[in-house]
Amino acid sequence: MYRSARLRQVFQMEKMDCSDRPSPGGGACYELELYIAVYQCEGLAQGLYHYCPQHHRLGRVCDWNPDLAQLMAGASHATRRDEAVPPQVLVVVASRFARVAWKYEAIAYALMLKNLGCLYQTMYLVATAMGLAPCALGTGNADLFSQLIGSEYYAETSIGEFTLGSVPECLADEPKQLMMEPVDWQA
Repeated sequence: MYRSARLRQVFQMEKMDCSDRPSPGGGACYELELYIAVYQCEGLAQGLYHYCPQHHRLGRVCDWNPDLAQLMAGASHATRRDEAVPPQVLVVVASRFARVAWKYEAIAYALMLKNLGCLYQTMYLVATAMGLAPCALGTGNADLFSQLIGSEYYAETSIGEFTLGSVPECLADEPKQLMMEPVDWQA
């Protein structure tokens, strides 16, 4: 998270504090919040965490529970994996809508999705460079997520999900080989 979402600098602009982060964000509003659902990660207990970009810390939101298991099963289903085997880590990207809605009004949601795409790209690049297996998901359960974090749905809820895991040993060298081999796109 440090390489893709940390807070590098805070500055005042118009009516609010803005920030500088590794991934671009429209208007420097940075409405996106990262929640890390952990099933299997060395050094972290199973549960849901909130990422604090200012101090690069994880704050525990809740322990592993049936609702979190259901959220993870949805992520497994989206990746066509066995739902009984959750992803090792699921990054749930939530949006605090008011951070951009006051300024961008009618285009606020479109801007949030563009910011999400920028964050996804940064996370893909970082995870791949670290030798991890990243996968952005095109689905998620925003209602269930709001219940898990105890938020009002229209104040903060999920707009994207991203799985992270280790690359199976049998595929560990495959990406390097693919990058070195020329690809015949016409074949």
